[in-house]
Amino acid sequence: MRSRRGIRSAAASPTLLLIPSTPGAASGTTAAPAGTENVGVYLAIAVSARVNIVREQVTKIAKDVRAIDCRLSKLKDSLSEIKDELAFIRRGIIALVRNTGLLDIEFK
Repeated sequence: MRSRRGIRSAAASPTLLLIPSTPGAASGTTAAPAGTENVGVYLAIAVSARVNIVREQVTKIAKDVRAIDCRLSKLKDSLSEIKDELAFIRRGIIALVRNTGLLDIEFK
């Protein structure tokens, strides 16, 4: 195509090619290159491709969730250890205060 700005190419509309192993390919004519059987096959291929993409994304998300769960489990273990150490320190301070005779200090 020619225009003021120069030559432009005209984009051809997409065409569906026949799949040789389908029933429509054996009986297909040039007047109807894509019969209903072929459209169904192409739709099945498109759906299958979409399902594969979704499955891959779900697999990645599941791996991320497992990794997050593992990290949270490690964090929970660390927090439990810190809690145990703080309880030990608290008991030591209480024992120290009682042994020194400073019993008027309140512990909460």
